[in-house]
Amino acid sequence: EDQVAYVSLKRVSLIHKGSIQTRPSLTSSAEAKRFFGRYWREHPGNDQEKFVVACLDTKHRVQCVVVVTVGTLDASLIHPREVFKPAIIEGSSAVILSHNHPSDDTTPSKEDHAVTKRLTEAGELLGIAVLDHIIHGDGTHELQSIREF
Repeated sequence: EDQVAYVSLKRVSLIHKGSIQTRPSLTSSAEAKRFFGRYWREHPGNDQEKFVVACLDTKHRVQCVVVVTVGTLDASLIHPREVFKPAIIEGSSAVILSHNHPSDDTTPSKEDHAVTKRLTEAGELLGIAVLDHIIHGDGTHELQSIREF
């Protein structure tokens, strides 16, 4: 009976709106850049770096886009636990990462490469592929794929 005090129970409900067939399929860096170009126009960073993850099904259709963190992007602030939690809940087979640069410069930093490498390795352990990491320049709306850099 003492064990009951330590039980953690969470109820998760997924609500899918619209048909899955009408969701975009991101099978290339070009498609990912187009998708995130629209995303960042609709959800601007407002002078703060935001890190988001797009969860993809087995056909690389977008299941959801989740904001993981807002504020300064730093390797220590982006934790695999938060990045992959929505992907695990959705049963995703892959993810595409994205964040914005308020400075407009889309050149990937040393930290951007380190975060991508760390999350790619964590995804391999989970069986969830990290397909790309798209950087958006807020003022210029330019986009850069780390995989293409």
